[in-house]
Amino acid sequence: MRILVLGGTVFLGRHVAEAAQARGHELTLFTRGIHGAELFPEAERLLGDRSEDLSALRGRSWDAVIDTSGYKPADVAASAEAVAGGDAHYVFVSSVNAYPAWPAEAVDEDSPVWEDGPEEYGPDKVRCERAAEAALPGRVAVVRAGLIAGPHDGVFRLPWWVRRIAAGGDVPAPGDPARELQIIDARDLAAWMLDLAERRVAGVFNGTGAAGMTTMGALLGAAVEATGSDAGLRWIPDRALRAAGVEPWTELPLWAPEDEMPGAWLTGTERAWAAGLRCRPAAETVADVAAWLRDGGEAELTDWGSHARPAPMSAEREAELLGLVQVE
Repeated sequence: MRILVLGGTVFLGRHVAEAAQARGHELTLFTRGIHGAELFPEAERLLGDRSEDLSALRGRSWDAVIDTSGYKPADVAASAEAVAGGDAHYVFVSSVNAYPAWPAEAVDEDSPVWEDGPEEYGPDKVRCERAAEAALPGRVAVVRAGLIAGPHDGVFRLPWWVRRIAAGGDVPAPGDPARELQIIDARDLAAWMLDLAERRVAGVFNGTGAAGMTTMGALLGAAVEATGSDAGLRWIPDRALRAAGVEPWTELPLWAPEDEMPGAWLTGTERAWAAGLRCRPAAETVADVAAWLRDGGEAELTDWGSHARPAPMSAEREAELLGLVQVE
């Protein structure tokens, strides 16, 4: 197949491009040329900025387009229209933020999405979905992704934990270790999106692991094992962390307090699994992230994802939080 990836040089897009080449597809990457110029030398490269210049796409034809970089509705509308003249199947990466009820409530693939809303990430993703469908009716697979993890993660949420645990010593661990999580390895998501493209499957799917696939304790424990460190996980109750002003999700990545975000890790994926989505064990993802970091993976990070990248926690802040371990 002739496959066009809009993006394809950082994190998820990079894994999509890698999987497409491994399957023997004829790969074209449309990028701004800012990141990953050395990657995929066998692929055709088209330079452009989807916000300003899509001329490189016009008059061309692909069997499938996988859009890993669509955030602005106008950009997605223009990109989808530029490739609509052929017979391309369009796979668009959206987000569970498309559901206004999430993460306060559990959602599934039939839950209401934003009908309107501010120009923010979640509502804009829904507007992007609609723009793609309007340009290519019946030829769009919308993948509402959950927490994506794996090597080359520029947002650095799971790597944040692996790096800190590798350093050893007492580690402030958030909430209840039995708190269930669901994540998806970027490689599994990429492979499945290619499956959807190859089979020309249309529809809306939640792209994340099954609810209950792992726990916070198991995930961080896997990082201890993968790094071989002497780290000791010191679990701190949600209420003590909140009282200390800890910001969920950002200051301690992946921490979603149960009383505030009860639906964070309860995203329904029935339709996605029926369409063939399969996820490797979370411990395997952790081990591969640990190996990536050991091999100097952090040095490859660029500005992509830096706006959401959690900062390292200072020793002083850690000591303050570790003082809360016995708080009941």
